[in-house]
Amino acid sequence: MNKEYKEEQELRKQAYVEAVKGKTDDEILALNYFFNTQKKKGCLRMGKIPLVSDKQFDDLVSKRAGEITSQGVLAALGLTTPPNWIIEPLKVCTPEFTDAEYVRMGADDKARTSRITTTFLLYSTDMMYIYSRTMSLTDRYNNELSVSMMYKDITSVALNSSTTETIHDLRLDSGKKGKEAPVWIPSTVNNVIFTVSGKSYEVNVGGAKTVMTAAIASLRAKIAESKK
Repeated sequence: MNKEYKEEQELRKQAYVEAVKGKTDDEILALNYFFNTQKKKGCLRMGKIPLVSDKQFDDLVSKRAGEITSQGVLAALGLTTPPNWIIEPLKVCTPEFTDAEYVRMGADDKARTSRITTTFLLYSTDMMYIYSRTMSLTDRYNNELSVSMMYKDITSVALNSSTTETIHDLRLDSGKKGKEAPVWIPSTVNNVIFTVSGKSYEVNVGGAKTVMTAAIASLRAKIAESKK
């Protein structure tokens, strides 16, 4: 093990020690996932940081997303009782690459990040509602969006898909004798873009592209009907 590599590992260890200070158990679990990139149990050079599997991390994501209840969403939107929905409400949880504290490619070659966005799209007889919350799994960052719009005020709705490979991660590669190799991480984003009176709202619907394609067709029909 060369001197440069030892120094890099020591810096990473110090960064980890600082990162876990004052964190909750869930936040430490997420940090363990991003800091320990070894495939074997534990990480000797990093002071035996517990290994967290892709499944364990995904379970944590599901747990945190599940904290956002339908009742909480209705309250945030100012609704005391659920209206009659004309389209099945959509709930989706997606990784957020923009401003994420950590990004890692899992053993299954799926990119995971420390920030997630949970979004609800709700469609009543006369109005559409959007609620989303972006949260960090490794700190206390939390950002909410609550929007309601009349169908007659919506001027356009579109689905835009884009894939980028601009985010890079460092993953330990035992095949290169302990060296760290850059990994380019692709991310595909499916955004629904609603325009109301010149203002646009972009909603990341993750893997729900097929569901949204059908919903958009129904929405456009409803918008056209409301303008008659």
